[in-house]
Amino acid sequence: MTRPAGGGETHNSPTTHGDHSIAANDIKNVIIKWVLHPSARWLPLLLACAALVTAASLRPAGPVGGFAGWGSLAGVALATAVIRVLIRKPRHTSVIAALSLVSVLSTVGGWLAFQDAVAHREIDVTGQLRLEGRQPLDGGPHNALTLRLGEPALKESRDALRLTLALTDHDPAGPTCVQDTSATVALLVSGVEAQETDLRPGGTVDFTLGARTSSVEIHLALHTAHGCRMDVRTARAVLHDT
Repeated sequence: MTRPAGGGETHNSPTTHGDHSIAANDIKNVIIKWVLHPSARWLPLLLACAALVTAASLRPAGPVGGFAGWGSLAGVALATAVIRVLIRKPRHTSVIAALSLVSVLSTVGGWLAFQDAVAHREIDVTGQLRLEGRQPLDGGPHNALTLRLGEPALKESRDALRLTLALTDHDPAGPTCVQDTSATVALLVSGVEAQETDLRPGGTVDFTLGARTSSVEIHLALHTAHGCRMDVRTARAVLHDT
């Protein structure tokens, strides 16, 4: 530290900046030596393979679309790690360092993407949505059903339920009534305002669920032409985050 004549402010000595530069160079040299060490050739590949095997063994059943980010990063990690292993006598240390760094960072990023995908993945609950009521339905007094989703299906919290309903003729051999049919569905969940919408055959609706929803109840009212008899089934029901 030096103090200028006349009592001015204290300034850092240039030696301090020089020490920082020396320390940075030392760290850089250590990294380069490690990257070029023969044993380090295999480390990125081992890390990438270990992360891939672990994630594959832990991946829950269900749609794979949410795991696309993880798959892409895992592919990059493996590809760069393999290239790193195949280069036995590198001409440029920067290339080797870049390959190792990209592989390791992709492995870490892929693992984080996998954890996020697991936490927010879509959950198919089609087989767990129960239809309560007698079918077939008509456009008269016998036109209502209730759909229920119990607590076991909701043990993993999600923001919304995407529901697709199939409305089909009870007698496929008779005249079709599909074009004259629709349904009004209303979601009843504690803590959430009632949500009601109209659906055409094969239509899809997204219902917002409340926090910590323990059960879902959906009331359905069928609208069809006089004399028509229709069956209702769940084509698909998926819990998801918005």
